[in-house]
Amino acid sequence: MSSPPLVSIVIPSYNHARYVGQAIESVLDQSWPALDLIVIDDGSTDKSVQVINDILARRGNFRFVHGHANQGLMNSLNMGLEMARGDYFCELASDDYLPSNSIEKRVLFLEGHPDHVAVFTDGFSVQGDTCTEKTILDHQRRDLFKQNDPIPALLNGTLPVFATGLFRTEVMRSLGGFDPQFRCYEDLEMPVLLCRAGKVGLLAEALFCRREHDTNTSTTTATIKTDKILWYRKLLANADFAAYAPLLHRRLRRAYLKLGRHLTATRGGTAAERALLQGGWPYAFRDIRLLYHLLKWRV
Repeated sequence: MSSPPLVSIVIPSYNHARYVGQAIESVLDQSWPALDLIVIDDGSTDKSVQVINDILARRGNFRFVHGHANQGLMNSLNMGLEMARGDYFCELASDDYLPSNSIEKRVLFLEGHPDHVAVFTDGFSVQGDTCTEKTILDHQRRDLFKQNDPIPALLNGTLPVFATGLFRTEVMRSLGGFDPQFRCYEDLEMPVLLCRAGKVGLLAEALFCRREHDTNTSTTTATIKTDKILWYRKLLANADFAAYAPLLHRRLRRAYLKLGRHLTATRGGTAAERALLQGGWPYAFRDIRLLYHLLKWRV
């Protein structure tokens, strides 16, 4: 009898001492027997390292990397992808956790769909320490991968919850891993690249517990505005996405406008944000609102 495929799960940890223990133990308690858990602490300044070391001493069965300065989420994920031994790869944020059948259900889907490169799922919303019955996908996200070409919807902002995904490790490596120019949002680029690489499926079950709190990256940073500009510009330079150029130009113009509004609201933002905004000049005379912000914050 052949052994079950190995699944590598990477937990990037940063200042989530209160939650990271639950994340780790939820992986160790999975029903799927073949797991390769990698925990990477990215320079936490709270008690995260102590919490993780305590679990490692008590339960073992995972690799723990720590002791380096903060390098950002993408670098942690790339480190995990390089270290991964599994046939499949996924990420788990250090403040989220998994139901016990989460990995098993996702692996069985991909084993039964060899033409798929990835599968995403639904999940439950966790408020504080309470897992509610509220699911996190709206109908647009549920229908995303039923479309013949989901890329336009992805570019328009209908994105899967990336951390619910399970991916074929070699496909992720062939795509070059995670681009470190994006500071926080691995869910921008990778779903689009995966859709170009092969079929992507949705397993419409809640197989993930996503915590909502005041220190979520997505709610406490403004980097989405800059990451989107970098993302659209990168896709426009990629010949594989030439057919989407008109849509990409529209989205890029709107992203520059949002960055301009952010600069005005924050009285100038950062020097890097002001410099990035200057790339919007080719669109300035299509939108007088953008022209206003470009003139106001020109370098």
